[in-house]
Amino acid sequence: MATPTISQFLTGIDGFVSSRNATELADYLTLEPPFGDIYHKMIAELRQAYPAHRGEELEQMCGQALKTARSESWNAFIKFMAQYLAYLRDVSSDADQYLATYESLSELLQRANSALANVELGHLMLPTVISCAKCVCRLAIGLDKRPELIAHLRSATGGGDDGGVRESLPEQAANIVRGAFVTCLNDRSSGGGVSNFGKPQGKTVGIFVLANLCLKILFQCRKTRNATQIFENIYNLAPPLAAYPKSERVAYLYYLGRFLFTTAQFSRARRALQAAYDESPARPDCARQRRHILIYLLTCNILLGRFPSDALLSRPEADGLAMRFSPLCQAIQKGDVASYRRHLDLNSPHASWFLIFRLLIPLRHRGEVLVWRSLIRRAWLINGTRPRPDSRVAPQVDLHDLVTYFTYFDTQDPTNSPSDEPDADLAETPTYPTPHDPMPPLIQTEAIVASLITQRLINGFISHARAKFAITGVKNKNGDVLAAGFPTVASVLTLGDDEASDVPGWPVKKPSLAAGMLPRPGPGMVFNLSGARGVGA
Repeated sequence: MATPTISQFLTGIDGFVSSRNATELADYLTLEPPFGDIYHKMIAELRQAYPAHRGEELEQMCGQALKTARSESWNAFIKFMAQYLAYLRDVSSDADQYLATYESLSELLQRANSALANVELGHLMLPTVISCAKCVCRLAIGLDKRPELIAHLRSATGGGDDGGVRESLPEQAANIVRGAFVTCLNDRSSGGGVSNFGKPQGKTVGIFVLANLCLKILFQCRKTRNATQIFENIYNLAPPLAAYPKSERVAYLYYLGRFLFTTAQFSRARRALQAAYDESPARPDCARQRRHILIYLLTCNILLGRFPSDALLSRPEADGLAMRFSPLCQAIQKGDVASYRRHLDLNSPHASWFLIFRLLIPLRHRGEVLVWRSLIRRAWLINGTRPRPDSRVAPQVDLHDLVTYFTYFDTQDPTNSPSDEPDADLAETPTYPTPHDPMPPLIQTEAIVASLITQRLINGFISHARAKFAITGVKNKNGDVLAAGFPTVASVLTLGDDEASDVPGWPVKKPSLAAGMLPRPGPGMVFNLSGARGVGA
């Protein structure tokens, strides 16, 4: 049977390959319905002349029509085009067929990855690979949200051949996209790397687009541990992040910040999230993106002892965040342990919100120590000892006072304290006393104080015999007891992680001037020879 439309289509594709026009090639290879008239004609011809059982004949026909690819021995592209036509023949916009569409599209992406790996012509496939990867990403996430469509898959994934748990659908999609990402990352062809003008070239153009797609899938299905290799590879092999478009930088730094957040590297997470927030345009269409960044940025800053200003909380993207976070900040400032715990209780009215963003456990585990630090500080201000400057006795806090103050806060009316919402993320949920539990025993209070000393959030030692906490280092602070005993939280928790140090996963290195990167001498160029030595020196 004659297939004039398919022949015309493949002739056009061959022309794009011959002229090295990657953009037009990607535009021609439409992936998502609704299709134009020419595609409907091709679909009809394919179903008549090349049904599913005639796959080999379809590939042979593509090989004959794609003369440039055949002459260049780019067989992977011929196989990709045969798979594309098969995908076009079988694709359906029916929601009940989404799984079949996903499987067909996944196979198409794998063929595209093989064509991308070609050293000479692979870069022509990059826009097509990115377009296909985006479709696979959307379908995988969409199917993950429609369990009724993949129920039979989930029931069959109890374990793999080795006894381990099999990959979920999103994980499979991420691994396929990761293949294209690795190909781009390892591109060492003449067009790869960064140009003398600081712009990525060749396949390296796709590094962060594909990385962000992988990360989007992994974070959506809560498989963030699988992102470790992506960040490590980018940090070691990728060109500087600054060489890429702002949209790619913002998305990547957001995922990097969230990843560092889940691994309790809050100072580094804050730096990545702050950079993402600063670069994200303050436009209405970016408000949702900025809000997501801001939620994790606020959490990081609170856990580092830095509280948001009213001006920040009044921004459009911060709408409603004040009632979530301000009560936590107030409880930390006052040392109100009971209010802090009530605010993060699973029965609080905002629990579902914190659960969605997976913030409860970090705030419980890492934030409560700051509340206890403030409580000890407040106890010293109210009833601590103040020896004379020339005395050898250290300022002290009675541990019994801490138990008393905790009891006082615990018996306050909960309705006077704003409540918030919990979440789950990093570890097992700790056991917290409810507002009606008895006050913590003295030995528990001693353990809390000892923990704060170990974390360097307070300076001093415990006298177990006298049940006292003694503050040390006052003379070194010119008699300032608060400065000696209670260093600022941020200075302690960011120790060794200053703004000049690298953030793992964030490539900021300058392009190397090694082989192929040193600009050639030309008119108007100036070379600084002030450090040059004479011949033979």
